[in-house]
Amino acid sequence: GIDTVKQGNSELFRFIGEKIIWEAMGINNTRSIHKIIEDALWNARFKQWDFNQFIAMSKWKAKGASGEKNINITDSDEHFSYIVVNDGPRYKKDGSKSARKGNYMEFSEIAKDFNMKIDIRHYLEQTVGMCTRFINEDNMFLPPSSDKIMQIKDSDIREKQINKYSQKKAKTGLLNISRVFNKLS
Repeated sequence: GIDTVKQGNSELFRFIGEKIIWEAMGINNTRSIHKIIEDALWNARFKQWDFNQFIAMSKWKAKGASGEKNINITDSDEHFSYIVVNDGPRYKKDGSKSARKGNYMEFSEIAKDFNMKIDIRHYLEQTVGMCTRFINEDNMFLPPSSDKIMQIKDSDIREKQINKYSQKKAKTGLLNISRVFNKLS
């Protein structure tokens, strides 16, 4: 199943996911799921998104406190709201660039108070990841019959590999479409 309403999902994610679901189930729908997704991603660019629609919730896990901003950290296992920000690269202790979402999460109040830039790319990729689950069963995303995945004897392993392959191919296709949309806007 596809969860649009769960902890950690922003309102933007829920809005696009539910729009796709309701349009696909519409009694008068004549469009393919691909077209519905493309239209939803295209139209999302023109919607006036509010800061609050990017807020997500998570549960605090005491690991490393952000003492540099002089804030009160919530107690361990307590829920908090956050925004994924894009305020420049973050680095690990060894000097390499960090790609961990946790290193770019900021308490929503702090992000708003400091007018931090929202990482739209993160939210777009999260949304595109959800959209791939709607379309990855389409034949255009399945491996060709000559692919080594199709030769796997164990059906459970083969199905998992096919799913992984089709998810990746569908996500790449949707990311390419959304990048084209971003260039057109």
